[in-house]
Amino acid sequence: MKKDSEALDLSQVLGATEETGTSAEPREPGQKVDLLQLAFWGCLLLSIAAASVSLARPHASGATGSILLITMASGGLVFLLWTVRGAGRFIGLFPERGAAARIANAAAPRFPWIDALDEAVLVTEPGGAPVAANSAYDELAQLAIVTGASESGPVTVDRLFGASPGLAAPVYRLSKAAKAGVRRRELLPPVALGPEQVPAQFEVTVSPLPRGRVLWRIRRIAGQIEATGAADLKSLYVEDAPMGFFAARPDGTITYANGYLRELLGLPESAKNIRIDDIMRPEFVKLLGRDRKSGAPGRADIQLRARDGVEIPVQAITSWSGRGADANGRTILLPSPQVLNGEGDRFALQGASRPMRADGDPMFDDAPFGAVRLEGDRVDGAIILDANRALMELSGGRATPGSRFSELFVTDEEGQDALSSALVQAVDKPVALRIAGKDACYVNVFVTLNAAGRPSVAYVVDISEHRLLEQRLAHGEKMQAIGGIAGRIAHEINNMLQITMGNQEALVARHPVGDPSFDNLKAINEATVRSRDLVRGLLAYAREQTFKREVFNTTDFLTEFSILLRGVIDERITLEVNHGRDVPWIRADKGQIETAIINLVTNARDAMLSHRGGGKLVIRTSRTTGREAHAKGFDYVEDGDYLLIEVEDNGGGIPKQLQEKIFQPFFTTKEKGYGTGFGLATVFGIIKQSGGYIQPVSTAGKGTNFHIYLPALPAAEIPAPVDHEAEARASARPVDLSGRGRILIIEDEAGVRDIAVSVLRSRGYEVEEAEDGEEALEIINAKPGEFDLVISDVVMPGMNGPTLIKQAREKLGHARVIFISGYAEQELAKQLDDRAVSFLPKPFSVRQLSELVKREIGTPQKEAA
Repeated sequence: MKKDSEALDLSQVLGATEETGTSAEPREPGQKVDLLQLAFWGCLLLSIAAASVSLARPHASGATGSILLITMASGGLVFLLWTVRGAGRFIGLFPERGAAARIANAAAPRFPWIDALDEAVLVTEPGGAPVAANSAYDELAQLAIVTGASESGPVTVDRLFGASPGLAAPVYRLSKAAKAGVRRRELLPPVALGPEQVPAQFEVTVSPLPRGRVLWRIRRIAGQIEATGAADLKSLYVEDAPMGFFAARPDGTITYANGYLRELLGLPESAKNIRIDDIMRPEFVKLLGRDRKSGAPGRADIQLRARDGVEIPVQAITSWSGRGADANGRTILLPSPQVLNGEGDRFALQGASRPMRADGDPMFDDAPFGAVRLEGDRVDGAIILDANRALMELSGGRATPGSRFSELFVTDEEGQDALSSALVQAVDKPVALRIAGKDACYVNVFVTLNAAGRPSVAYVVDISEHRLLEQRLAHGEKMQAIGGIAGRIAHEINNMLQITMGNQEALVARHPVGDPSFDNLKAINEATVRSRDLVRGLLAYAREQTFKREVFNTTDFLTEFSILLRGVIDERITLEVNHGRDVPWIRADKGQIETAIINLVTNARDAMLSHRGGGKLVIRTSRTTGREAHAKGFDYVEDGDYLLIEVEDNGGGIPKQLQEKIFQPFFTTKEKGYGTGFGLATVFGIIKQSGGYIQPVSTAGKGTNFHIYLPALPAAEIPAPVDHEAEARASARPVDLSGRGRILIIEDEAGVRDIAVSVLRSRGYEVEEAEDGEEALEIINAKPGEFDLVISDVVMPGMNGPTLIKQAREKLGHARVIFISGYAEQELAKQLDDRAVSFLPKPFSVRQLSELVKREIGTPQKEAA
């Protein structure tokens, strides 16, 4: 109320001054007439008299009479205007000395009463333009604005505190209240002033004055240390710190709460008289005050109570300074261990066991992220004044006082200009950089400026794990896209290889061994086979190869297969195959599993021979579960029962930085000419398409162990024992490839279709051909039940193979179906679950086609349905 009455008195004085338009100086009584003024009026009267004589007697005055008349009229008009409208209206016919100067300065009103106030005062126009300021305001402007106040007049309040981003919001609210003509008071956050960056805090009040003017009063808070709980510069970045902080007195009164805590609890910025027991339960209040006498930082797990009643678990770190009633408590609030980890026994605060420095600040030293004080004109040239423990550990001890802040980081782009640009962009927003000397350590850098616009403090937050997850996701999406492209390319190449292989075999029949062209045809065949293997590798990586799954026992399979493996490895390598107990059966393609194991064994052989000239190769099988895989660190393995196949060698091992690249196609560490880089990519595709997982466990210099997890077959699906001799007789290759029957061939690639038609007709079959599904459907409808065998490509323009067979089901009768495709067997079985189908993957040889047709035509018709 006292301040309000004071403002009212000042407003009344100002209004009285402005209404009179004169200064506050009293008029001296009994002022005498000035002789110069008397002479002025005498001359004026003489001029008027002379002009009157000239007007009354024009012949006597001569030619000058008109001039005198004009002079009299002009003088009379000026005198009239000066008396009625001009300064004469205020000073009278006989003005006192100095009246003219006072009238000249009347346009710039003065407010001498504001100089009597000990606080900074500014008077502004309704639009915000400064009118007058006292000496205290000018001194504050010179201290806050290093370049000094403007020579043209006082500066506005928003310019006074414009260099501090934290003050923008309260200054905006004050300006809004000033324009609305209402009174408002704001307690500004602490700021640093002057070249020495002295911390200070201010209370600003705006009050309306007559004629729309506004009175700004800026009062420096005397108890600024008590308000912030710290006397050094580090207290200045409490407000914008990414953690909770509050300062309190021994009686429980909270003197300051930063923006993070206010937002967390839902407290307005203008909240007053908040006590500790208002935001937490009494038992937690006792925990915060238990170490007040010792002064040592105390830690406690507490729960904060927000305005909506919800309790938030946090960990509080409290330190006390001072004694008795003058003691001050400062509390840092971090996320609770239960929130961070889901468990209470796994949390270990970084640096919790380290002793405090004598001049240390727990908010700065024990922060779980990097914090650094800076000095300099620009961010890219700033010098480190002090760095906390977290930043010292992140930088490997390089964040020492006196070193350049920019030397801690590097960018993905080369050049110092790129780093300087990134650091400039880090002002008031996070920018991702890498720690110098640590390729896998990524951080977010956030730089704040002081009141002078210079770098003051920077936060460095480790985001390495987040960046690693982003890279893995992007890499996975890229590899998936490459796999899809590779699969489509492989299917197209297969058609071209099919034409090459078919024509090469036809030429070999006409140019046998001994013919001059035989060697050239043999070279073509070798190149075609190599290309076919490369395409199969692409299909394996893209997981689009043809799989013929069967149920088998892995123990019997590997026992027989190990005989072949002994011929693959070198004599200097010892092969050992160990089978576990109760090894499960699996459903997979034996040929593909063999391909995967041979690739792993070949890589292991090369690694052992190059590293030590020999070694030991161990293949182990066992039953395992997804839970056991999780215990080994393979969290991506789904729960369930698995067959575990381990291929272990004692070679040179795989460096850690290369383990994420070994499954990429064309990646190899072998010398040129000793590997295509497709072996492990093929293995990866085979295992993934089999529904399993593969992961290497390697130590440089000690060897590598590949873990292969394949889904175990449930006991109910294990088949009964079969007569292997009868099965072998049934699958025996026919010797006579000729036969009889009617065959329909559907293939959109003319070269492939012509070769198949020519071969089968030469074997004695009646063959009709169609170039797409629509043409084939017309032929089948015209000749229902006349075909014994249908050979169709799967992917064709328009109607594809499976759709054709479905629509022509009733017209086909008991005809057998062969698909020439790269599609997996089970995918087509889902589409044609009512008809038995056979598969012939491209590219195939003439003999393979003839043998399969012979077997299908010779199968009793009752099996076709």
